[in-house]
Amino acid sequence: MEIGMNLPVMAPGLDRDAFLKWCERVDAGFFASIAAGERISFYNPDITAALAAAAVRMERVKIIGGVFVPMLHHPVMLAKQLATIDVLS
Repeated sequence: MEIGMNLPVMAPGLDRDAFLKWCERVDAGFFASIAAGERISFYNPDITAALAAAAVRMERVKIIGGVFVPMLHHPVMLAKQLATIDVLS
C-alpha cells in the first residue's frame, strides 16, 4: 500500500519557506506521492505553480494534480503547464 500527502495549500499563513519545508519533509518521509487540488471559492495557490514548485524540491515522491477546474484553463496551455511539471519532476 502506498500513502500520499496533500500539499498544505489551504494552511493559514502559508508562505514560501513553509511550503518548501513541507515538500522536503514529505520527500524525506515514507509518503509515496504529494497532491494538490484547485479551488476557486476560497484562497489557495495556483495548482500548476504549486505543483511545479513541489516538483523542483522533491526527488522521490510522485507529483499528482488532483482536481482541476477545466473552465479556468485553456486546454493547450494546461497541457503545456502539466508537461513542464512532468519534466521538472
